[in-house]
Amino acid sequence: MTDARRKSCVQACTIVASTMLLGFGAAVPAQERKDEANVDTLLDVITVTARKKEENLQDTPVSVSAFSGESLAVRGIEDIGEIETITPNLTYKNNPAVGGASQVASAYIRGVGQRDFLGTIDNGVGFYIDDVYIPRTVGAVVDLLDVDRVEVLRGPQGTLFGRNSVGGAVKIHSRAPGAELGGFFDASYGTDSFYSVKAKLDLPVSDTLLTSSSFLSKRQDGYVDRPATDNALGDEKVAAGRFQALWTPSDRFAVSLTGDIAKAEENGPAFALQDAGLSAPRGFGAFYNNATAGAACRFPGGITSTNPLCYNNANYARDDEDGDSINLGTAPTFSDIEHWGVRLGIDWELNDSLQIKSIASYRDLDAQFARDADASPLTVVHFFDDFRSESFSQELQLVGDLADGRWDFILGAYYFDEDGFNFNDLEFAIAKLESRNKFGTESLALFLQTTFSLTDRLHLTGGIRWTEEEKTFDPDQIVGPNNIRIAAGARILPAGEVSRTDDAVTPMVSIAYDVQDNLMIYASYSEGFRSGGFVQRVFPPLSIVPNFGPEFAQSYEGGFKFSTDGMQLNGAVYRVDYTDIQVRTENPGFVGLFEANVGDAKISGFELETRWSPADRWFFEASAGYTDARYTAIRVKPPLRALLSTDSKFDNVPEWSASVSLLKDFDLGAKGDLSARLSADHHSGYENNPENVNAIATPERTLLNLNLGWTHPTTGWSLDLTVKNLTDNTDILSGYANPSIGTRDIIRNRGRQFFAGAKYEF
Repeated sequence: MTDARRKSCVQACTIVASTMLLGFGAAVPAQERKDEANVDTLLDVITVTARKKEENLQDTPVSVSAFSGESLAVRGIEDIGEIETITPNLTYKNNPAVGGASQVASAYIRGVGQRDFLGTIDNGVGFYIDDVYIPRTVGAVVDLLDVDRVEVLRGPQGTLFGRNSVGGAVKIHSRAPGAELGGFFDASYGTDSFYSVKAKLDLPVSDTLLTSSSFLSKRQDGYVDRPATDNALGDEKVAAGRFQALWTPSDRFAVSLTGDIAKAEENGPAFALQDAGLSAPRGFGAFYNNATAGAACRFPGGITSTNPLCYNNANYARDDEDGDSINLGTAPTFSDIEHWGVRLGIDWELNDSLQIKSIASYRDLDAQFARDADASPLTVVHFFDDFRSESFSQELQLVGDLADGRWDFILGAYYFDEDGFNFNDLEFAIAKLESRNKFGTESLALFLQTTFSLTDRLHLTGGIRWTEEEKTFDPDQIVGPNNIRIAAGARILPAGEVSRTDDAVTPMVSIAYDVQDNLMIYASYSEGFRSGGFVQRVFPPLSIVPNFGPEFAQSYEGGFKFSTDGMQLNGAVYRVDYTDIQVRTENPGFVGLFEANVGDAKISGFELETRWSPADRWFFEASAGYTDARYTAIRVKPPLRALLSTDSKFDNVPEWSASVSLLKDFDLGAKGDLSARLSADHHSGYENNPENVNAIATPERTLLNLNLGWTHPTTGWSLDLTVKNLTDNTDILSGYANPSIGTRDIIRNRGRQFFAGAKYEF
């Protein structure tokens, strides 16, 4: 950060703090002082629905991390991607591998995840908002607006969450409307002209009809300069809103209606060119120099030539005079994403023992993004995507609690239907590839899970799910010379819709034993699967549409949960047999990579989490996760060729992840409460692509954050100051390298950031 930026931020923090302090003398609605300090908020045991029924987190025999909305605010966590800093064995990135949008999520749990946003490939980690499955990772980087809690479930969720949650699930639950008039207004300002405004209003219409509305507007400037276009990359502009209504005409019947909408715009991800790829034998950069740029740029002289027509590192891969990354691209680079949805939930208690639940939803996604992948004024390789998706889902549940509470069950049916369209334009020196791809998924599942208490302390759970999924793909892909109408070009894939159907039966069983009232141990076995799909990016032409089959995971887990007054300690060990893994491969003679089932792997490791108040108004929190992911067999059918071996490392999977924080609350009496929290997040180094290109790997890193908060006892005002990345780390966060393209791009950490905020609750 420059001195000018730091001075600007300090001034802004001072202005915000002074304004709010002056406001405390004004007449404001009085409210009673909150008895709970931040320590109590962080230590509260959370009610979760990891097994689709309300349970105390400490009584749930599942490896799950859960955080209340209030506790996330105390930790200074604003968006879903930041939960990786406090969750062991989770990597949650909003840095795209290939696309032109930072709002493309990439989540990995215990070594399983997804690296591409295409509609022909499914997620490895399920993403849910209010129990509604979000099918596409585009737009799945959401801000935590009016959140009740976040749950991270580790391991295959093949029984209750069967929409391909083979690695785990991330679940966000919204806060229900309040029974009294109230709400809040929250404003923040920070580094790179960051500002955020949040507002919430609970407005009860009657004793039986409650409503709430919430709103968010957030913006931040970019940090990778693009001199040719004067728009820095890595910026952010987000607006979001949510409306909820809860109607309870009786104690046994409730209807909830939710609508949400979000729009995210940016100049483009903070990509900087690391290598022009002239050493790649089939790379676009080498082809450009040898075939189109002229004699001065041909191999080997073009590698170091200072002629601006030659595409090389000397001309276009550079930093500015301060050592900050710059991007010399001139082609359009932007992202514009809008998604919205509605949800209708019905809860009907037939009697004291039986309940019917219905969750119906519709979601719509519309996104356009472009990237100048050569990061130069030349036309070497440019991407553009128009991505659309609409989905409908319906889930029915029959929930029972029988035998005086000794036997409970959930019996359900699930239906999901998605239709989408992806226009993709790949432009390089002498040709353009255009594709207009329609894709669809129809999924049907039946499931049953039941728990029987053999004794007061011994509990046996069993579950099973049958899933059938049909995928369709209708490619319209053609290639032709650049700068002409592509309609006259050659077809790449045969016209017409193709389909494939996969089905699986995924069981689970677990046994839990309450050793004593505050200690539970458990062991479980579970299975999950991810259905197959189609290869979308192909060149030169093929006479058939390539496809790949499903992958499977079998998980063995043992764990414990221990709690006392002032302390929680949870741990788990696991092993996963991961078979028919879907990974990118190479087809000799083709540009682009082919998704295929490459082989098998074994993944093992553990998680350990603790929350502890060692003394009055002190809070200590720590977690550690270890993942040992190893390929055990590589088998690829010719002509495909694997780009990895049994010695390859999994991508986006650090071996070690750990976090630690210490918080102290200070009671200032009538002047309020002051809290200070220092936290550290550590990840060992990891690869950013399956091919293990070490130059774009994320190195081992430890990030430090500081949070200061002050709350007034009666007025409803509070202030906070946050410093993220205290040590100003600018290491590689993510990168993209494709042997077919040849170039290498990286995204670095933004560096140290300061934020100041004020909040008023009423």
